[in-house]
Amino acid sequence: MKLKIILFVLIFYTGKIWGQEKNRIDYIFKLKIEQALISRGDNFPDFRVKKDSLDKFLFALHKGYSVTDFQKYTNFSNEKISSLLSLLQNKNWLHKINNEYKPTVFIADANDGKLLYQYAKPISSKIVKAINKRLTVIKSEFQKTELSQKDDFLHWSFLILSDVLLDSWQIDNVEKQFLKQEDRPLRNGKHYYYKIDENTNSEIESFGIYGNQSQQVGDNKYISIYGNNRLNLKVTSSQNIVSKVDNEIFGEMAEIFLPDLLNILEKERPYCEKMYKKLGYDKEISFEEFFIWWYHFIYTQTTNEMHKAKMLQIPASGNFDYVIEE
Repeated sequence: MKLKIILFVLIFYTGKIWGQEKNRIDYIFKLKIEQALISRGDNFPDFRVKKDSLDKFLFALHKGYSVTDFQKYTNFSNEKISSLLSLLQNKNWLHKINNEYKPTVFIADANDGKLLYQYAKPISSKIVKAINKRLTVIKSEFQKTELSQKDDFLHWSFLILSDVLLDSWQIDNVEKQFLKQEDRPLRNGKHYYYKIDENTNSEIESFGIYGNQSQQVGDNKYISIYGNNRLNLKVTSSQNIVSKVDNEIFGEMAEIFLPDLLNILEKERPYCEKMYKKLGYDKEISFEEFFIWWYHFIYTQTTNEMHKAKMLQIPASGNFDYVIEE
C-alpha cells in the first residue's frame, strides 16, 4: 500500500512538472518540427522558414504565446522583432486578430494531431463504408489495366484505394468541388498551402500522414513514392510501372468514387465547420486552409481503417514506389 502511494505521488509530481514545462515557451524550441506544402510548379515560399526561428515563432503564436514571450526567450531586439513581423505579414503568413498576432498557415502539435484524428473518425468511417460498397466496381476497373496481367489487385490496393481514390488523383476535385477553390491561397505572388507540425514519431512522417512525392525522369514520365516514410528516401527505379493508359483508368476510378466522396463531405460540412471553430483554427486560418490539411488526417485514418478491414495492404516499409506515364 505504501509503495502504491509513493508511486502515485511520483506520477503526479512528474505530470505536474511536465504540465509546467508545457506552460513555458521553451518547450516549443524542443519540439521536432516538420514542414510540408501543397503546390505545383514554382509555387513555394521565397524565404527561409527556419531562419531566425520563424517556424518556432509561428508555432508559439498558435499555442497562445505572445510576441513578447518569443522576444524574451530569443533576446531579439525590437528592430529584429519588427522586421520578422513585417516579413511574415507581407508574405501572408501572419495577421492580427483582436490585437493578437496569429499565423495564417496550418500548425499542429501532438495534442492538435490527436484531436484532429479523433474528430475525423465519423467522416473516415463513412468513407471506408462507401469505398467498400464500390470495391467490386473498382476491382473490375483494375482488370482493364495492363497491370492486372502480371499483378493482383492486392499488390496495388494501397495505391489505388488510398492515393487514387482519396489523394493525388482526387485532391484537385476536393479543392474545386467541395471547397470551391480554383486557386490555392495567394502568398506574395505564389499559390500554395503550408503546414508546420510536430513529429512525435521519429520513424515516420508527422502524424503518420500518407503523401505522394514525384520526380520527373523523362518525357512525361515520373518516379513516385506514396507513403509516410519518405524522409531522406531517394528512389531511382521501380518495378511498378503505370502506363499512360493505366493512368487514365486510375483517373476513371477516382471519378467513379468522386460522387460518393463529395456526398459524404457535403453532408458533413456543418460538422467540419463546427470542428474548425472548436479546435480554434477559425482564429488563424480560413476554413479552406484548415480543411485541406484536416482532409489529410481523414484519408490517412480511412486508409488505416481499410487496412484493418483487410480491404488494402500497406507495404511493410510504409511506402509504395512506382513509375508513371502522363
